[in-house]
Amino acid sequence: MSIGIPIALLALASFNGFYKRYVTAKGVKHDCADNLKENNDILLLDVRAYNISYKDPIEGAFELPVAYFIRSYEEIPDRPIHIIASDEMEKNMAVRLLRKKGKNLISYSLTEENCGERMLAH
Repeated sequence: MSIGIPIALLALASFNGFYKRYVTAKGVKHDCADNLKENNDILLLDVRAYNISYKDPIEGAFELPVAYFIRSYEEIPDRPIHIIASDEMEKNMAVRLLRKKGKNLISYSLTEENCGERMLAH
């Protein structure tokens, strides 16, 4: 067996992981979660790690970290989804995984952004 084939497969796998995490997931608009809290038709989905969301909860959000999507995505209510993430990488992973499962994504926000006069996370 040629050594080129395993190296090519390793390179492809590495690129795939890089792509899923760091290349911007398009087609989901940016919005402030505070603007959506009163709308009961929209699910605020907090995809931050439990150790972060536990210390800084988002009122009214359904918490399911990205790391738990594969085994627990069925728990996500069937409503239009606004993703709340800590950073772009977390948002990109969530968007790609939720799209793969056929979920309706409408918008996202990052917790460290300014949202009007105050920070979303505080």
